[in-house]
Amino acid sequence: MKTVKILLLALLVNQSFAQEQVNYKIIENEPRKINNFSINIDLAQMDFSVGNIEGTNFSYGVWGHAMFKQKFGVDYTLRNAWLTFGRLSDKTLKNRSNLQLGGFFILNSRIKTAKTIVVLKQSKSYNNGKEYLNTLSINVPNGQKWKYIAARAGVYLNRSIVKIDNPLGKDIYSNFYIFGAYGGLCFGTTKRLFIQTDKYGEKGNIGHIRFCLDAIITPINNVPVGVKNTLPIGGRLLLQTLPTLQRKDRKKKFRTKFTAEVEVGYRMVDGIYFGGSIAIPISRSIKFLRGEEEDQTIKRTTE
Repeated sequence: MKTVKILLLALLVNQSFAQEQVNYKIIENEPRKINNFSINIDLAQMDFSVGNIEGTNFSYGVWGHAMFKQKFGVDYTLRNAWLTFGRLSDKTLKNRSNLQLGGFFILNSRIKTAKTIVVLKQSKSYNNGKEYLNTLSINVPNGQKWKYIAARAGVYLNRSIVKIDNPLGKDIYSNFYIFGAYGGLCFGTTKRLFIQTDKYGEKGNIGHIRFCLDAIITPINNVPVGVKNTLPIGGRLLLQTLPTLQRKDRKKKFRTKFTAEVEVGYRMVDGIYFGGSIAIPISRSIKFLRGEEEDQTIKRTTE
């Protein structure tokens, strides 16, 4: 009976939203007008190693990108752990650190017209002590997205901690490093749509998402004898949300304050690993990096 009541409430809310008529006009539909430089600040990035629990850690650091005229650019990541599990057993060891520095080159790009959802209003409701988030949105049928495919590569350095089983006595904890390169493909999508509505003012949908597939090869290392996962070839799936507006505009218009990065893969010593972070973004559209299509000077049109 409780489930039925909740379903009825959801149906009534959706029906009331569906009956509301909202008129709008498109004032900007330029998906290539995105910020071309970002610094994303991590305070507690998590990296969990399935095959090496001692290497599991929480880190602070920065990651980001710079894109030149939407043709090529630079990616970077620099992190240092403030807690590595292996140090709980041996405090003389160094925390985990990770450095990645590389570049990307856009192989192909295109503009695609697709339905784009724009959120108009959100409100909270309560039923039987539970909180529900009600969202009113509109579907703009001719929103545009910029899609691109980029080849990328760079250097990869990872230092961490590993435990070596010792059948004759106390287990041994040791630092190690692996050094090599990563390389693969990135698939990116951007959108920048603003509409003016008769009831809710100016609203929009903006974003820049990248999904990357990388191989990780680390032939240079000092992995101790006795470690199980010694294959120097691995790979990863990486998902990033990149900032598209400066913080003051992002906070004022869209109330979004953070970016995110999620990573899953396999690397030497650690085996299968998972990583993720919610970062504080700083982003800009730097003039000398921009192409003509990235000019963010307001040129509004009506439709």
